[in-house]
This record gives sequence, structure tokens and C-alpha cells, in this order.
Amino acid sequence: MEAVLLQGNGFSLYVFEKFSFDAASGRLSLTSHPEYKVDIEPLPAGYDLAQLEATGKKELSKAGKVSDYSGELVEHPLRFAKLYLQASGENGITDFMVWTSEAGDAFLFRLHNPKGEEASEFAGPVLVSLSTILSDK
Repeated sequence: MEAVLLQGNGFSLYVFEKFSFDAASGRLSLTSHPEYKVDIEPLPAGYDLAQLEATGKKELSKAGKVSDYSGELVEHPLRFAKLYLQASGENGITDFMVWTSEAGDAFLFRLHNPKGEEASEFAGPVLVSLSTILSDK
């Protein structure tokens, strides 16, 4: 699969051909089904992880039972997330992740993977794209 380097608001990432990226909002989505999406937000230095965890649990509780997989990303494109909350429900899977790049820059990912035929087409490539994020600092 080929990818193109695209510029976001304060960061860049590689985006695969079946995906669309809205630089202004930081949204990466499946072009044919934009409900498969991830919102990317750069986090400031000194962000409050406990506050983000509380926010994530509150947001995800609307989508289903919340599970905490923080520190459990073995053989995963993102390798390690400081915070990885996930809710599974009748509408699919929703993730709330705080991830730090190798350069030490932190990002918040709000990922929505609805149930449907495109779920597997979305999940693998989007995580690989997220693992390529670099801050423009």
C-alpha cells in the first residue's frame, strides 16, 4: 500500500490512498465511509494524564462498557500508549488513546470503528498511519 505524507495542524503523518485527511480538524477517515474515523489532537507539554483518563472514561461510557488496555499494546503498530481506553457496543468500537511518539511528542486519538464490512479495512491501516505522526516543533 502506498501512502502520502500530509500536513496537519502542528504535525504530519503518512496517509494511505483509501483514506482522507482533514488537516484543519485533524480527522483521518476512510474515504468511502467517513464514519470510520480518528480525530488527532496534539497534546501540550505537561498535559494531565489523570484528567484525560477521566474525560476518556466519561466519553466512552456512552458507547458501551469501558476497558483499560493501557500498557498492553504488544506487537501493535503504536507499540505503547500511556492511556488506552476502549468501549465496545452495538455500534462498534471506540478508542480513546494518549500516545507518545519516539521524539516524545504526545497526541490524543479518538478513534471510532463502527461494526461493518469496512472495519478490518480501516483498523490496520489507520493504526499504521497514526504510528507515523511527527510533531512540527
